[in-house]
Amino acid sequence: MDSKDRFAVSCLLESAGREDFAIQLYARQLHRDPFAAMPLIPQYYVLDEVYHIRPVPVILHDLLGVTEVEIVHREWFLEAAQALNPTNEPVPRIVFPEDLFDAVQIPEVAPLPGMRSVLRALVTDIVQEQRADLIYRHFARETSGPVSEMFDDVAAQEQAHRRIFEKALADILQGSAIDMRCPVCGKILTLTPKVLESVGCGYCGSRFILDMEADDFVLQLQHIRGDRRIRIPRL
Repeated sequence: MDSKDRFAVSCLLESAGREDFAIQLYARQLHRDPFAAMPLIPQYYVLDEVYHIRPVPVILHDLLGVTEVEIVHREWFLEAAQALNPTNEPVPRIVFPEDLFDAVQIPEVAPLPGMRSVLRALVTDIVQEQRADLIYRHFARETSGPVSEMFDDVAAQEQAHRRIFEKALADILQGSAIDMRCPVCGKILTLTPKVLESVGCGYCGSRFILDMEADDFVLQLQHIRGDRRIRIPRL
């Protein structure tokens, strides 16, 4: 490899690592296992703070789609790096310009009852996508040919991810209906974000009311088909 290819491989491997981080971040917002076995992993540091991430199914469907695209991005970066560096030679680590992330805008969001974890997750995701966009546009400028074009394409897709999360945040702030998992069978239920709102699951026959714990909405079992005691998963 010449110096140009070595730098391109450095950019690609740095990007694959960034995509892996995004995949892990979003996966922890979707599910607990297998991550529950690794309590130190689900932490986030881009916002200059560290916190444990919990599942937030309010944006479940969009988050699933975004995660799948991030997995594809990681595959693209790794395949391109392998093509340029088939013998897996060591390459220099990337050092970013000090001002690269100065343009990041952290959304200012007032507290909303029942939405503490959801709002924090969405702010985190919006910042994550801004940082990804800035990194990939920087790499597009610093590389050339197909690698540069790839970075341009991925940056545009990260911008779309940011718009998805910003729309989800705007909808929540306007009081739009939210999605939550049925604690009995796991079916996604849509309901109005209001304490004591009642919702039924047509699949397991359970009924719930919306309550709050630690400023997060939770579904409390009100009735189950047959009105018998059952073991309920804690989601």
